[in-house]
Amino acid sequence: MTKEEILAGESELLEFKRDVPEQSVKYIKTVVAFANGKGGTIVFGVDDKTHKIIGIKKSEVFQKADTIADTIFNSCEPKIRPSINLQEIDKRYIIVVTVPSGMQQPYYIKSMGITEGTFVRVAATTREAERYMLKELLLEGENESFDQQPAGETVSKEEVENLCDKIYDFTAGTLSKKERAALRRPTVNQLLSWKLLKKEGRSLVASNGFKLLQGTNEDFPDAKIQCAVFKGNVRGDFLKRQNMQGPLFEQIESAYQFVMQNLPVQSKVKGLFRHDSSLLPESAVREAIANAVCHRSYLIPRKVQVALYDDRLEVTSPGTLCRDITLEKMREGMSSVRNKGIAETFIYMRIVETWGSGIPNIFKAMQEIGLPEPVMQDFHGDFRITLYWKRELPKTTQKTTQKTTQKTTQKTTQKTTQKISEMELKILEVIKENSGFSRNEIAGAIGDITPDGIKYHLSSLQKKRLLKRVGGRKEGYWKVLMQQLSADAEKAGSAEMTLDEINAEIAAARHGK
Repeated sequence: MTKEEILAGESELLEFKRDVPEQSVKYIKTVVAFANGKGGTIVFGVDDKTHKIIGIKKSEVFQKADTIADTIFNSCEPKIRPSINLQEIDKRYIIVVTVPSGMQQPYYIKSMGITEGTFVRVAATTREAERYMLKELLLEGENESFDQQPAGETVSKEEVENLCDKIYDFTAGTLSKKERAALRRPTVNQLLSWKLLKKEGRSLVASNGFKLLQGTNEDFPDAKIQCAVFKGNVRGDFLKRQNMQGPLFEQIESAYQFVMQNLPVQSKVKGLFRHDSSLLPESAVREAIANAVCHRSYLIPRKVQVALYDDRLEVTSPGTLCRDITLEKMREGMSSVRNKGIAETFIYMRIVETWGSGIPNIFKAMQEIGLPEPVMQDFHGDFRITLYWKRELPKTTQKTTQKTTQKTTQKTTQKTTQKISEMELKILEVIKENSGFSRNEIAGAIGDITPDGIKYHLSSLQKKRLLKRVGGRKEGYWKVLMQQLSADAEKAGSAEMTLDEINAEIAAARHGK
């Protein structure tokens, strides 16, 4: 533990205690929460509000470290074995307790019982696990998939054949004649191998995944996709909204069609004809929606949300990333499948290619046409991916000639790229959507930078007068300021540029357009 890490503040993986509390439950809750999540560290001897290193008396530090070790061992079930180290910083002693991510979830406080004694980490706070969280922890501890669990009712042969027909017909409708000829209709045995069905004697018992693919929605009222078009760039006034329900694969198609019908188009004239094209690659839109439906948690009482704004598409799915997966690992193609039976079905249906391919495919599709990289966020129990599209620069006057416009664009791009790095642009995009985020939360949303790195770039953006801190450390927020960039643009002869237009200009410059 370094002094810089302490100064960066608490996070999902780090908590401070001024001293070792007499009531051990005050820190045992966090020990349990770390074990139920991605692990974490508790530092005793640091003020949680000021981040000042208070220290533990040298005469007491060894005895207190032993007490912490004994208390953790005796209070938690299953057993948690942390790493406990003593450190000296600025001639003060601190106790650093590192808790590993557990493999036998759920972990809980024995004296409180599994129902009331199970805790989880949400951002930089420790909370009692809600009922659905406890169920998810139980499944994860057993390496089981919710969609493969029995739904508790038998199904008739007719119901099974009907679902097999639906899956086959839907898939065949998306294939070429040659591909259809090679497609084999799924059978009862196929559904059994995907664990969407289970044999009990002569009966067939449906799994949760079977019911979700059927799409009756009686047992899963939140297994829907909420689609909306919002006015402007903030969530407020609806221009249009629609709920998609039914079989999961039909929901994906309906949501995809909703987006494509409401997504602005860009027009280009070639010869005598005008050609319209989507502002986002169709494959990226479909992948983002399919990924959300495939990997969401169906235990959480929330719906997948697909939201269109003037500058972006947001797809939000209930459920954080699995504990062994980070945003950076996802980008590289690593995955931990939450719904294995549904995933196998979607692979058969060509809705997804292979496990872990969705996110890399989205990044590739956006990059190929010079659009900004997608922004991924793992926050407050949800996962979100945001796709921004490139927008044309606003015209100054009708008298502006093509030559002047080209010159203006070139100058503005040069000035902009000198002023904003790619990482600073990412930070501005995250802050634009989450002005109250801490350095740790911004780092978590971006995924490939430390809180210390965020601190450096925030300072740089403030010096450039592109960012302002309003209020204090705990209750304050960030405000994006565009005055300096607007001044640069005006000097070059252009109108004021928005953050999204700057984003597009940088992307165009990066790809030589």
